[in-house]
Parts: sequence; structure tokens; C-alpha cells
Amino acid sequence: MSKNENIKALLKKAYEAYSKSDLESSKNHYLEVLKLDEKNSEALGNLGVIFKALGENKKAYDYYIKAINTNPKNSMTYNNLGNLLKDTKNYKAALKVYADGIKVNPKNYHAYNNIGMVFENLNDNEKAIQAYKDAVRVNPKFDKAVNNIGVVLYKQKKYKEAIEIFKIALNINPKYVELFANIGACYNKLKMYDEAIENLDKAIELNPKNAGAYTNLGNVYNKLKDYKKAAKLHEKAIELDPKGANAYSNVGTSYKYLGQLSKAIDSYKKAIELNPTFENAHFDLATILLGKGELKEGFKEYEYRFRKDEMKGHILNNRDIFSKPMFKGDEELKGKTILLHSEQGFGDSIQLIRFLPQFKEKFGCKIAVKCRDELKELFKCIDEIDILRHRSEPTPAFDYHLSIMSIPYILGISSTKELITNTPYLFATKDKDLEVKEEKGKINIGICWSASTTSESYEERVLGLEKFLPIINSDKVNVYNLQIGEDRKEIEKLGLQDKIIDYSDKLKDFSKTASLVKELDLVISSDTSVVHLCGALDVPTWVLVPKVPDWRWQNKGVNSTWYKSVKIFRQKSLGVWDNVFQSVYDKLFSNFKIKIKK
Repeated sequence: MSKNENIKALLKKAYEAYSKSDLESSKNHYLEVLKLDEKNSEALGNLGVIFKALGENKKAYDYYIKAINTNPKNSMTYNNLGNLLKDTKNYKAALKVYADGIKVNPKNYHAYNNIGMVFENLNDNEKAIQAYKDAVRVNPKFDKAVNNIGVVLYKQKKYKEAIEIFKIALNINPKYVELFANIGACYNKLKMYDEAIENLDKAIELNPKNAGAYTNLGNVYNKLKDYKKAAKLHEKAIELDPKGANAYSNVGTSYKYLGQLSKAIDSYKKAIELNPTFENAHFDLATILLGKGELKEGFKEYEYRFRKDEMKGHILNNRDIFSKPMFKGDEELKGKTILLHSEQGFGDSIQLIRFLPQFKEKFGCKIAVKCRDELKELFKCIDEIDILRHRSEPTPAFDYHLSIMSIPYILGISSTKELITNTPYLFATKDKDLEVKEEKGKINIGICWSASTTSESYEERVLGLEKFLPIINSDKVNVYNLQIGEDRKEIEKLGLQDKIIDYSDKLKDFSKTASLVKELDLVISSDTSVVHLCGALDVPTWVLVPKVPDWRWQNKGVNSTWYKSVKIFRQKSLGVWDNVFQSVYDKLFSNFKIKIKK
């Protein structure tokens, strides 16, 4: 047998072994080829593929380079080398290699597609979309590149546009099952749940082993609050793909709302084990730990919020703050200035600004605070603040920065026993324009029935003004409106202008609200920033929370661990408020001898 015939036979054996996933035999056959012909580019290039599959990236790289040097006209080798560089996050080099491959073969649409994937990894979505469009320009039938455009649009929250793109890909390839799952995920984001279920059911019907479709469908049922069904779907996804971190995180959410906290914690931890940088799993784990009072570990996990997609816009908008070092707790601060800044909702800042005196005592530094505009006047009562600015004002000079929400983590707060002793920690200045009535036989109650629309759990925190009607109609109560924003319009919609005392047009900031609530006998509210304000001021407050409340209210008990003046009224069933209001009526009678007629 001639040398050429030997090489052909060995190449055939190598290919057959590779097709059967017998990488070792395939490798050995290709090495035998190189003994006969050390410049055989086919063997060199395929050894690169095999060594990459075996996790030996350095050897893979070397063989790809040898293959290119031997045959610089094989565009597929450039593609494979680019993929190796992409997978090892050497993005700059990967882009150059893909570009070299396109020079060799301008019709290499796979290279354009891979360039798009690199730009996605670099969070340059516009360049990613352009690269995918280039791939489709070269090959209009390249359904994967069309799908990838839709995926980027989904990441940009352009869900309607993404659906249209996914449908184009589906027209190209009606058997591309993942597209139905992607379309379903978009409809889920648009809260078009029937359409989401229809497409995800179709994806599962066409491919019963599509783990991603099961977990996406589970997410829909999480949104529909059918947590039992959601949990079963996520469990099925895990059965099909035991290494799917998303499914473990999603089933953790189902377990959380089913009240199975131990299983939820285990699920989040498994998701983190599979993907240690999974920020959403870390964050969700944090909320459960904090709710259980495990503050030290909870606040540690809570720091992962800075990696969430929702935080990217805030960091970008405050680049003057985040461009300087974030304080880690072990730097020397004496004689230096730290900037403490608002990061989430009003209530978050009000709740955790309590730790500022302890922070100053421990670190002996100059403290600058940059807060949301409506908080500045309120925070003027805090003596430890040396410089106070609101967001619309220029950022003062500083050495380190730290979110107000991160102060307890830096201080190592580990127990709720460390909290109560510090209240009240905010104080109100009396405002003559916000005086309340003093009528014999009547009490003055402030009400708030809706949370901020930017809250992730907005829908769960909305009570609706009509639920307060029995209290509003009582001749023993003067009711004061504490609700601002769009939801205050409910007063007019329900024709209650003459029954509710509405100073909301005067509540320009939280210092004004503080002045008003200090004059009231009681505040009754859904889980809003008003509750945190009242708690910080030691104003008697009853907060009405859903069955699975925000972590601040923990999962049981009437007394708040954060505020001694706040009492908690809890849902017994998801979404059902009737029993909660009955408890409120009973408490009004026992505390004030006021009988509420429903």
C-alpha cells in the first residue's frame, strides 16, 4: 500500500472514530497520519478540534496554528481557532482570527455569526446584531443567525420586535423547535400568558426533552401564581438537564412562594454550585436568608445585586460615583471622605441609614451622603452627615463610595437584636401647613394603599383604596391620604374627596410626610416607603403584607424586628386580603374601641 493510500485509510478511520465520540482513537489515527505527513493540514486541523474537546486548549491552539500555516486558505480552521479563543474569553484575538477567515472566504457566514457571539459577550449588542445581519446577508437561510438577532432584541427588552424576528427564523426552518420556546419567553415578558403557554406547549410537543422549554413554561406559571404547577415543570427541566442552573434557580422561586423555604435555599445553592457567578440566584438566596434573620450571610449574598442587569443602568447613570473605589471594609478611612449613596427605593435608604452613626464611630471618617432628591430634607437631622447632596446636585469630592444598602454588610451586622435599640433615628420638623384635626371621639389615621410602580413586587403590594372604605366611612375616624403619584387619583375616581383629607399636593418630599405622620394617631399602609419612614420616626404603624412578604418583614410574627412601632398584618392565602382587613378592624376595636361596619 502506498504512503498516500495509508494516509487516506487513517483519515477515514479517524473520522469514523470521531463520529462515534471515540476521541482517543481518532486522535491516535490523526497522529499516525502526521508521522507519514507532518504537514497534513486536515490531520492538524482536526487534532485541534479533538484537543479542544478534551479540554487541552494549549495543544488545540498549537495544532490550529500549524494547520493555518500549512494551509492558509482553509477558512474553517480560522473559524475553529476563533471559537477556541472566544470560549477562553480572548475576545480581541478571536475577532481578528474570524476576520482573517472572512478574508480567505468572504462567504463564511459562520464566521460572521461567531463575531456576533463575541460582541454579545462584550455586551456590544448593536455590533452583535450587525454581525448577525452580515451572516444572514451572506446566507439568507441561516436560521441560527436570525434567531440570534431575536435573542439580542430579547436582552434589550424589545420583546415585540424579538417575536417578529423569531417568526422569520421559524419561516426559514419550521422544525427549529427552540424558536417556539423563545417566542413563549417573549410573550411571558409581555404578560401575554396565554400566547406564552401556547408556544411553550408547542416547543415541548415537538421536543419533549427540551429542558429550556419546561423551565420557561414554569416561569409563566410562576407569574400566574400557580406555584405547584410551576415547581413540577421546573423539576422536569432539572430531570432532563441536571446541570441547568436556571431551572434550579426558578424552582427555588416556586418553593419560596409555596412556603418551602429549606427546599428553596437548597435549590438556589445548587444553582450557585453549577454557576458560581449566577447573580440572580445569589440575590434570591439573600432575600430568603435576610427574611430568616440570618443577616450576616444574607447581606453578603445581597452584594450580588450590583451584578444584576437591573443595576447596570444605575451604575452607568452614576459613573462619576462608580468610577472610584467601592469601600470593602478593610481600607484606612481616617482623614478621608466616604460617599454613601442611594441606590434602590426610598424605603431602602430610610431603613438602612440607621447604621450611619455606627459606621462613623467605627471608621472615623468624613461622611458625604448623596441621596434621592426627596430624602435630602429628611436626612438633615442626621448629625453624622458632614456633606449632604441630592442626586440633582454635583457629586462632592470623595475617596471611596458605598451604597447605603451595603452599610450593614460592611459593619458585619449579624442579628436583628442589633436593630431595635436604635429607633427612632429620624426626626420630623413640625409644619403648620400639615396640622391634623383634634376632634373628641375621633382618631386620625393615615392610609397608603399602593407601592412604587418600579418595585419588582408592585402587584403584590397594591391593596386598592376601595378596601379602606369601611374605615373611611367610619364616623370615628378622620382619614388622611399619604398616597402620592398616579394612585392618588383613586380618591376622585371613587368620589371620596369629601371623606378623605388629602394633603398630598403639599407632600413634596419625605420631610413633609414625616411632619404629617408625626401628628397622626396611626398609619395603616401596604408595604411602602411610608412604613419605613413611620418606623424610623416611631410612629404607630400597621403594615399589611402579602403571604410571601419582602424580606424586611420576615415570614411570621406580629412585631417587626426592624421597627418597634410597626405591627405586621399578614395574608393567610396568596392574593386574599379580606382576612387581613378583618384583623385590622378587630385591632381597631381592641385598641381604640372603634367598631368598623363592613
